Amino acid sequence: MEKKNTLQLVKLSLGEVLDVMVRGSGRSWEEVGALVGWGPSNLSRIRDKAEDYWPSLPNIGAFCLHTRSTLILDWIKASAEAGGLRRDFESLDCQGLLFSLGGLFRELGDVARECERAVADNNINKTNARRLIRELFDVIEKAMEAVAGLRGAAGWGGDGEG
Repeated sequence: MEKKNTLQLVKLSLGEVLDVMVRGSGRSWEEVGALVGWGPSNLSRIRDKAEDYWPSLPNIGAFCLHTRSTLILDWIKASAEAGGLRRDFESLDCQGLLFSLGGLFRELGDVARECERAVADNNINKTNARRLIRELFDVIEKAMEAVAGLRGAAGWGGDGEG
């Protein structure tokens, strides 16, 4: 039986979710901001880690459209189901960071093995693609766990600072 892989969205801050969406779109922040209709000062406030500034509700749909992602909607839903936004993230110590990165490297190894199997016949079929997607979500989750744990060391706190 295969495990169901889901990204632990409640471990991400708003800034991290928005950044993942922009990076995944293949566009720059400036390009996405222009398409959404944000001026430079608005874009700067949304991206500023020290601000607790959110995009306005009418702009979320346009942001999703122009980043080709609904991750922020999934994040809001996951946060609501968890009882609200997390603002207190646990900080990693040195040993925790090493264990966290070890888990990330194990997941990367899993992706590499699955990729080798997927391309062995020089064809990526639906089953292989779905398996690779699940493995890549595991990598993303492990990476975001490390990011969440490093917030304290970076001097970042809650949702506006990721």
